[in-house]
Amino acid sequence: MYNVLVSSHVQSIFAVPALLASAPGWSPAYFVGSAAAALRAGLEGWAIGERGAQVLEGWRVSETLGAVAYDARAATTPVYRQGNIDRLCLSLGLQHWTAPQMTGRWCVQPDDVVVNKHAPVRAAFVSTAAKRHAVDGNTLIVRGLTRADAAWVALCLNQPGYQQLLLVESGVLQRVGIGSLESLRVAPTPPQLEGLSAKLRDILDEKTMAGEALNLARGEAADTVDAAAAHAFHLAGGAFFPREAVTNESWLPEATALRAEQVALEQDHGWVSVGDLAWSDDRARLTDAREGARALRLRDVGGDLFVSLAEEAPGEEIMPSRTLAKPLVPGEVLLSTLGSSFRVAYVDDDVPPDTFPVDGWARMRFRETPAAWALLLATEPLCSQAARLAVGTVQQFVTPEALRSLRVPVPPRELRDRWQRAVDRYHAQRRALDRQWSVLMSELMTVFTAVHQPFAATTAAEQESRP
Repeated sequence: MYNVLVSSHVQSIFAVPALLASAPGWSPAYFVGSAAAALRAGLEGWAIGERGAQVLEGWRVSETLGAVAYDARAATTPVYRQGNIDRLCLSLGLQHWTAPQMTGRWCVQPDDVVVNKHAPVRAAFVSTAAKRHAVDGNTLIVRGLTRADAAWVALCLNQPGYQQLLLVESGVLQRVGIGSLESLRVAPTPPQLEGLSAKLRDILDEKTMAGEALNLARGEAADTVDAAAAHAFHLAGGAFFPREAVTNESWLPEATALRAEQVALEQDHGWVSVGDLAWSDDRARLTDAREGARALRLRDVGGDLFVSLAEEAPGEEIMPSRTLAKPLVPGEVLLSTLGSSFRVAYVDDDVPPDTFPVDGWARMRFRETPAAWALLLATEPLCSQAARLAVGTVQQFVTPEALRSLRVPVPPRELRDRWQRAVDRYHAQRRALDRQWSVLMSELMTVFTAVHQPFAATTAAEQESRP
């Protein structure tokens, strides 16, 4: 056996002919690092096309009337986009909890693998209970694999080596093509994936069902708000405002229109200000970064009010001057002060200790049923109120004092108690499922590492051929 020298801007290495023959191209990036380990493993593995599966492109559609790909359904049909594809799971937005409005090959099915086209590549496994909406044209679907093979492909595609194999020949755009995905070879599916893929499916299904229960309460809160929230003033043709809306705080039309809307909500529907229901905590900052302390950033909270701490990015540490001094307290509600991305969090009893919110959060302490008030504050009309309170040019912020002026409806106490129980129950389920997910990810990575470890080091033949 002879060896071939592959050289470029990367360090020169010798690659055996078998590797050269299996690589999709001649780029030296195939033969170094984790990509080389994936390539070696693929020599003994299989490609998606060899398994009789197919790679489908997502729904290419336009909302522009007269466009070639125009479809009237595009404006109202929930679609999974690249931002909804997470590592091994689909991340649902509010619109995805509705019933699917179309059928077709673009709609996800159980045991599909959904892959986003643009780097960084992420792949999600579709479980049985997943909402079967379509995926958009920037997404690919791998369909026709067994559950174990599909879970293994999804796991591999989320690893750097396989991502590099997919993208190394894609040029500047860094985009996954149907052909490159269909011909990508992965290591043989280990037998452990039969049981682990079943665990993956079950956890994803339980997450979906838990989210369904929360979404029912969220829908009731939205209906409560929508029933009285049609008081917006349209300024395009001019508008007359009541005397109470004109104050010395600001005579800008947008600010005056918001005050007029809030006055109408108070007088006609009995809405009250947040300041009448809750008090604000102080804004003192940390004096130094405690050992073991974590920061709660805006990105750590999604639409489910849940405080979930993301992994700290490399080099990212707590900045005492930008972090509030008191750790999170169970029962408090956090409102983001970033007007363009208004978020609401409810701190449950099992929040991780020594977690400190950054100063982009305003802290509210409600006298009762804090989770119910958090549900109301997270509805679209309340987010609209907050956005119109924002000040600034490039980044618009809402002052904590201004957030106290938000107007909310006052549903019956029995309804608020039910919402409180629904949120508490969901958060408890979410924490339990997150712990199960963490254990499962550890087990999957152990199997992945064990399968690829023999291919991680350079082969003996390559070692001998080095000068």
